[in-house]
Amino acid sequence: MRKFIKPLILLLVLGGLIWAVVFIRGLNAKARIGVAYKAKITCSEVFVAGRNAEEVLAHDFFGIDPILERIPLQVDPDANTVSGSLYGLGKSTAYFRPGLGCALAVDGPPSPVQVTPVNMSPETLPTVINPEVQTAAEALFNDDALAHPIVTRGVVVLQGGTVVAEYYADGFTPDTPQQSWSMAKSITHALYGIAAKDGLVTINDTHLMPDWQGEDPRAEISLDALMKMSSGLAFDEDYAGVKSDVNLMLFNRRDMGGYAASRPLLYAPKTEWAYSSGTTNILSKVLRTRLEAAGEDYHSYPQRKLFAPLGIASATFETDPDGTFVGSSYLYASPRDWAKLGQLYLQDGVWNGTQILPEGWTEYARTPALSNTPYYGAQWWLNQDQGRLPGLPKTAFMMGGHDGQYVIVLPSKDAVIVRLGILRPPATFEQDLGPLIEALYKTLPTPPKKL
Repeated sequence: MRKFIKPLILLLVLGGLIWAVVFIRGLNAKARIGVAYKAKITCSEVFVAGRNAEEVLAHDFFGIDPILERIPLQVDPDANTVSGSLYGLGKSTAYFRPGLGCALAVDGPPSPVQVTPVNMSPETLPTVINPEVQTAAEALFNDDALAHPIVTRGVVVLQGGTVVAEYYADGFTPDTPQQSWSMAKSITHALYGIAAKDGLVTINDTHLMPDWQGEDPRAEISLDALMKMSSGLAFDEDYAGVKSDVNLMLFNRRDMGGYAASRPLLYAPKTEWAYSSGTTNILSKVLRTRLEAAGEDYHSYPQRKLFAPLGIASATFETDPDGTFVGSSYLYASPRDWAKLGQLYLQDGVWNGTQILPEGWTEYARTPALSNTPYYGAQWWLNQDQGRLPGLPKTAFMMGGHDGQYVIVLPSKDAVIVRLGILRPPATFEQDLGPLIEALYKTLPTPPKKL
């Protein structure tokens, strides 16, 4: 019997070691994404939004994963960095660069970028508060009256280009820049409209990437296919998966657009729709290449061509570690400035009599990507099946972002509704937030028909 004991012990020890290695590798993968996520968001909220670090850490990471609560961070206001690790695993540092926001260190610190200052003159929106609309707007902040808290932080309602309702949570002001998440995709659409107007791109351009050439089937992917999320490229948009494409791209890749462009083709372009933050970051990378080839100052382009003409002074478009704007996810702006961006599309790209976007660019955004996608156009969400925004008209369309960021454009009411905050389970849009937005919409008077 004894002769079997030693081998058995060795087998158990070996099995334990193998289990420990697998466990540590899995924990390290989870820690790498978790630490990077927490460091990046904290960096942006502290250095871009100007919020108190303790408030951010106490109130911004609930309802995601208990592992986040165990990740300590060090905020260094002198070095403009936020860093941390989980028991020594997943070490990560986010760097703040004025004018460019925060980016993670991946294979070294973010690339140095020279930012050319742009003269920004804020434009104040006219304000005439409608008491009924204001009451409905404030209801979005009364979490005590809801089944689940929806943590609204800012609401602005425009009608006829005038602020008719506006409210903010404690600690937030009309000037506090707030995170876009995927609302940034709609601003990438706007930048492409400007570039098209400048003659730098056409929507049917193909052979977009250096390795999408020759016999590579990806050569036939057009800008239009990328705009409409119908490129056919593989991309796993699963935020719960630590090794998903979207998590690897946002939190563990230096060149986000390059990573997304490296994915294989699953379907012929323009035959299948699949939501993908990767496709928008490919658009960002292509736009950078085109602008720099034309001698344009890429890093000042959004400010010069879009934000300054609208009187938007709060916007910060953040870059990946390689210096390319994260067109899928990372744009900060105040609620009023988000409202201006919605108003621009409501006015078919015209601002103060100047055609900022090409005529018809709004219609392009609102045209379904494919015949079976009444809910998505070109980097904008649609409501043609009234599935995204129940109770709102089919003509409504919107920028939509993670955690419940919305800029809803309502042509039938000549109105824009902005809602920013943190909507996380167990709260849902359908049960908790959607009915309040519908009630807010119903308080807006129908404007007289234009002659």
